[in-house]
Amino acid sequence: MFKKIKMRLTWMNAISYFIFLVLFLTVFYMSFAQILNKVQENMVESYAANNTDKFFNIYNGPPKPPNRFELEVDQVSFFYVISKDLEILYGEELHEGFNEVLQQNLKPVETKQFERYEYEDETLLVMTQAVRIQGDTLGYIAVGQNVTTYAELLQNVLILLVMLLIVSSIGIALLSYFLAKKSMTPIQISYEQQRQFVANASHELRTPLAVLYSSLELFEEQLKQKGTEYPSDTMDDMKNEANYMNDMLSSLLTLTRSDQNQIRLNIRDVDLSNVLIQRTRRFAKTVQHLAFQLEIDDEITIQADPILVEELLYILLKNAVTYTNEGTVTVRAYTEANNVKIEVADTGIGIAEGDLPHIFERFYRADKIRNKSGTGLGLAIAKVITDLHGGQITVKSGLGKGTIFTIEFPLLQK
Repeated sequence: MFKKIKMRLTWMNAISYFIFLVLFLTVFYMSFAQILNKVQENMVESYAANNTDKFFNIYNGPPKPPNRFELEVDQVSFFYVISKDLEILYGEELHEGFNEVLQQNLKPVETKQFERYEYEDETLLVMTQAVRIQGDTLGYIAVGQNVTTYAELLQNVLILLVMLLIVSSIGIALLSYFLAKKSMTPIQISYEQQRQFVANASHELRTPLAVLYSSLELFEEQLKQKGTEYPSDTMDDMKNEANYMNDMLSSLLTLTRSDQNQIRLNIRDVDLSNVLIQRTRRFAKTVQHLAFQLEIDDEITIQADPILVEELLYILLKNAVTYTNEGTVTVRAYTEANNVKIEVADTGIGIAEGDLPHIFERFYRADKIRNKSGTGLGLAIAKVITDLHGGQITVKSGLGKGTIFTIEFPLLQK
């Protein structure tokens, strides 16, 4: 039980820390990328501002030679002068032929626009800006810079952050497990003390209860022999209370052994069809106000502890009888895929929807309409027995609509 809770806490802590770390690294990366991009754009704008006179001289100067593009391979910045009709007039470029790529992507701009190009395994940042005189557009300039170093830096930062995320995730998982274990320690100690107390109290109380019950029977017999009048209902109440306490102690011992993994299963082949028929018939003999109906397939065999299976069926049948004033209790058993399904259905008062998630909890009692005699441990024990056999128990019910308990066991393959 504590192992499941510990793992659940570990996952909850790990996921919470992981989400926070992802958000933090994402914001950091986006902020860093935005700052880096702004630095690159400022450098391009600065180059454009420092060469304004040069651009106007090209517009106003004599025609350029036939070779309109000059290579400046030793620089990191370049520019192109563009006509109003979006034709490149002249340029000093870093990569031969890049003008053709730029020409295909040119479009009018109101003020300026930044674009990135991947060309010859390098990253080029290009700013296209309108050149105006007295409000009229004279043409455009395209100023660019080789920003491959910055792009590689940003990529390296991303790789570093991903590696950091992976390493941190492992660290977060270990830290979450440690914190979950540490937070569970005082609860586990308290639970162990409580469980030990229940086990000790159960062992200590069973003997005096047995003596008390025997004494009551002896006392009752002596009264009958002497002919002494004694209120029989008082004697019955005392015996019932002793039986009630004995049942509760037995249930507590079963749950305590389950918590301590001390229940040893005597697993063998069990003829479930026969067990269900015999158990239901024996139960029906003690109940006169209800009809029992059997819908059980033949020769259903499972691997289980026969004593615990009997106890499981007894718990479900007793629950059905207790909360059904009139009507029918139906026991079904059939195979489905590789599983055996057992259903115990009644036409009783049913269970409220809000109580359904809690009925397998220890000492949980539903609303007052179901507050009849019982220890409140039967269904908890039924779930323990089902879990010990690798099965599953579920319930469907509604107020005034009866209840159906369904148990699913693995089918013994022949």
